[in-house]
Amino acid sequence: MPSTLALAAAGVVAAYAFLRALAVFLRDPREPKAVIGTIPFISPLIGMLIEKGGYYIRLRDSLKLPIYTLCVPGPPIYVVNSLSLIQRIDRHILTVAFAPIQVRACEKAMGVGESGMAKIKKDTLPRAFAPAAAPGPGLDALNRAAVGNFAASFDKIASERPKSVNLFHWIRHEIFSATMDASYGPHNPFRDPKNEKAWFEFEEGIMALLMDVFPGVFARKSLKALDQMVKEFTHYFKGDGHLEGSLLVKLREKHNAAFGLDTIDTAHCEIGQVAGGVVNTAPTVFWLVWQVLADPVVFADCRAEVAKLVRTDADGKHTIDLAEVRTECPILLSTWQEVLRYHGISIAARIVQEDTMVDDQFLLKKGGVVMMPNAVIHSDQSLWGPTVGQFNHKRFLKSSAKDASTRRPAAAFRGFGSGHVLCPGRHFASTEALAFLALVLARFDVRPVTGEWKEPKKDMVMDRACPLPKTDVFVELRPRDDKEWRVVFSDTRAGINIVAEDLGEA
Repeated sequence: MPSTLALAAAGVVAAYAFLRALAVFLRDPREPKAVIGTIPFISPLIGMLIEKGGYYIRLRDSLKLPIYTLCVPGPPIYVVNSLSLIQRIDRHILTVAFAPIQVRACEKAMGVGESGMAKIKKDTLPRAFAPAAAPGPGLDALNRAAVGNFAASFDKIASERPKSVNLFHWIRHEIFSATMDASYGPHNPFRDPKNEKAWFEFEEGIMALLMDVFPGVFARKSLKALDQMVKEFTHYFKGDGHLEGSLLVKLREKHNAAFGLDTIDTAHCEIGQVAGGVVNTAPTVFWLVWQVLADPVVFADCRAEVAKLVRTDADGKHTIDLAEVRTECPILLSTWQEVLRYHGISIAARIVQEDTMVDDQFLLKKGGVVMMPNAVIHSDQSLWGPTVGQFNHKRFLKSSAKDASTRRPAAAFRGFGSGHVLCPGRHFASTEALAFLALVLARFDVRPVTGEWKEPKKDMVMDRACPLPKTDVFVELRPRDDKEWRVVFSDTRAGINIVAEDLGEA
């Protein structure tokens, strides 16, 4: 009679054989090559959860495939390693779409009601308010308001000399405050500290809400914070606070009203707009500031550029026009791009709406998920040359394009996505980042409290463009002088063009 151990072993073998056969059977031979793993359906999940972004880089290097299929429970996941294949997939706007992800975010993370969702599903990618974030008077107004917020805050900090801060928490607050004030105007609900606190509590649970696995347990604080913010935004819109807000907010409210969304659903949708404005910007600006302050060479180059923007009156008063960063600080601009490349971890995702053949070679089956990890493209030596693993703050200077070690296709830079889902807020986010850094360099000497710059460990969270710092970095902000500063942002009617689509090189 077989022993219990033998029966158990036989059961394991049978289960393994069944799962492996199932993984093979469920595949269409025209689909990209399958990655089944040691334990079918389970090994890929473990790799994604444990290794995070590094998992896709490891598979790219070991498989050397332009695209492959991760066999996991549920729909297949198609991971794309090839830049040229990504560009071809981007052309399938309707069949390989971002819209279903937006729909899920509205329903699961933002909590839009059943009636509102029925309307949203008919129009998931509205372009009615895109002009407000594109180069022009609307963008200039946003930039000017954000810069004004930075200037006032820096004046206050300078009066408290010297001041010690947690670098990430400080940057996160400054970016959040400036973005919300620029967007929502004098009736900005987030001027109340309790609402800002609610936002960061909500932000921590966005991924749990999207996954929709017992959100009442795993995202309880986020759901409570969401309810609070929806009440505040409902009051904001019912009280016509948006009429004194930015053009962006006015056009969004006008679009939602014309589309039939009530005030409560509009308030829910607005939570998603807040996320779009701050979730990725704050951690990315942290790495920009850290990279510049921690590297003496980068610091010297960037501070020298910013110094050229400062005009000093006869009485010693300083004036700086931060609109000039766009044209007068190419090294600062290149450093920003390199931070997005070197530290970036975002993953562009799409849902396959219909069976789609890509490049006449690869079948993407309806219901499948397409994932295009930026880190895979940004760390590809065949695209970026032998220095791909090094941080080079001058990599994106025009002069570097002639150097074989730094030459790359324009489309290889995916800091703001690509194609029809290119980030509409890229010009505003870039301006905020560069303006903030320029003011830090112009106005303060910054020293780590510990006496040395030590790179913090990274939390490679799935829903961010850059990692979150896992360890605190405390710094001392010491004003460089006691003079009065006048910080302005003149009209430019122009954006910060760093992606291929804006440069006409896509």
